[in-house]
Amino acid sequence: MLRSLPLLCTKGKFETTFRGIKTMTEKKKVIVIAGTTGVGKSQLSIQLATKFDGEIINSDSMQVYKDIPIITNKHPIEEREGVPHHVMNHVPWTEEYFLHKFEKECLETINDIHSRGKVPIIVGGTHYYLQVLFNKNMATREESGRQLNQRERDILESNNPQLIYDTLMENDPTIAKRYHPNDTRRVQRMLEIFYLTGEKPSESFNNQDLTLRFDTLFLWLYSEPAPLEKRLDDRVDVMLANGGMSEINQLYTYYKQHDFKQHQCENGVWQVIGFKEFLPWLEKEPAVTLEDCIDRMKTRTRQYAKRQVKWIRKMLIPDIQGDIYILNASDLEQWSELVSKRALLIADEFMHNKSITEARAPRGLEFLLEGLKTSTEKNVIQEQYTCDICRDKDNKKLLAIGEKNWLIHLKSKRHRSNLNRGKKKEQYEKWKLKQNE
Repeated sequence: MLRSLPLLCTKGKFETTFRGIKTMTEKKKVIVIAGTTGVGKSQLSIQLATKFDGEIINSDSMQVYKDIPIITNKHPIEEREGVPHHVMNHVPWTEEYFLHKFEKECLETINDIHSRGKVPIIVGGTHYYLQVLFNKNMATREESGRQLNQRERDILESNNPQLIYDTLMENDPTIAKRYHPNDTRRVQRMLEIFYLTGEKPSESFNNQDLTLRFDTLFLWLYSEPAPLEKRLDDRVDVMLANGGMSEINQLYTYYKQHDFKQHQCENGVWQVIGFKEFLPWLEKEPAVTLEDCIDRMKTRTRQYAKRQVKWIRKMLIPDIQGDIYILNASDLEQWSELVSKRALLIADEFMHNKSITEARAPRGLEFLLEGLKTSTEKNVIQEQYTCDICRDKDNKKLLAIGEKNWLIHLKSKRHRSNLNRGKKKEQYEKWKLKQNE
């Protein structure tokens, strides 16, 4: 069970040894704002930046790409109040942006902001990127000293998820079993680490250092599902009415000019919510309406928000040992009291090296920090389970990662329905045999 940790005044210091003498060195400060899409992270970041002389570092994987500010939800320039934003709007559509690229750009930007006496504030929905704040060995191309050979590059860039997964399974089955074959980006990254370092990721990860590089304040901007889902649906309508459709058409024109194929939409800028959902309509597929595409975009946005919450609870919080403060953004009419005031108070005490007096979770949201695994428990390799009855979207036998997910599948309406259908078919085949006797 994960327990909340008291925030001590020594939190921002670390011990160093010079000529046998131990000293305490002050770590430089970083503020992180985590949370789902559409919850107000950008708005809060501006409020904190203007109060504490900060600059924003984007940690959203889609906002690094050039142009299309509406469907990637880039904070409008006129609302930034002059606060500089970094690691944003600089990657061409022809490139795929990987974690190691973000690590290099983010850490360089943090050091630059610190050198000018300002506070880096990291904001974005790709919480996977926050790994760069730990003293982990991320094994980048630049650091490994080894280049990929042509065969390795061909596999990594094959756009063949099964080939990439099978190759990882051959070289490091322990780490491969942690991921679903369709989790292409992470599977691809694990294989890349193996190629670049010559070490199995499963072995190197067991020795990872989960201490933080900086004295970091983690804020989690959270909204209850019901008001958030309505907010997200409304935002999709506003986006499409205010230029989002034009941006989707802009992407489609580029897509056709460069002869891209639908399977390539799993990588790079093509992952942005909106393009894949409208592609069938843009391609004039029969029986596909514009309203269908809008509904798909809303559904996928809501699903994405749920996955973001799950990542924060199951991955981020265990790694930081519960050292996070939740802000309740469920009711925007109470933003000033429940979000701004609380965030500014917490950040002020953090910036002045004081013990933070605010509770980690406001009343009613304590459950978000309960029943979570520790970082050690989180990294336990889980068994894979294959269902011989149900099929996935590629018509392959359904694969579940971990006993918990397997039990959920066994109890699901889908599995029970397929099971009953199979029994009826078996009974029918037996009846036919008897009739032919």
